[in-house]
Amino acid sequence: MEISFNKIKQSPIVINYSKDGVKITGTIERINRDCVKLNSNFESSVNVICNRCAKEYKIDANYPFELILSDGGYNGKDEIDVVEFFDGKIDFDYLAQSEIASIQEDYNFCSECENTDELFEAEF
Repeated sequence: MEISFNKIKQSPIVINYSKDGVKITGTIERINRDCVKLNSNFESSVNVICNRCAKEYKIDANYPFELILSDGGYNGKDEIDVVEFFDGKIDFDYLAQSEIASIQEDYNFCSECENTDELFEAEF
């Protein structure tokens, strides 16, 4: 799903993105000439690998998902969660894939490893 930056005005637009088990629901509104703000909720079930024992398991992700989306390079200094688009369109497929990759790259521990203080040692 793509939305042109030109179609987003100051009044919020409702967003209901759903694809491949990922849901992004909320609103998007213009905050200045080049930027819009996404106020939404991210929901998905993501396969991750335990950083301790390397076992694969699923995480149910459901949390607020707020981003500044910039039409071109972002010149602000205070914002951390900014995504720049350079073709005049917001690509929700890209946002969803990026958030899933972020979850997978985080430190993830399965329920067995999370609740143990045992020293872990493995020989390969």
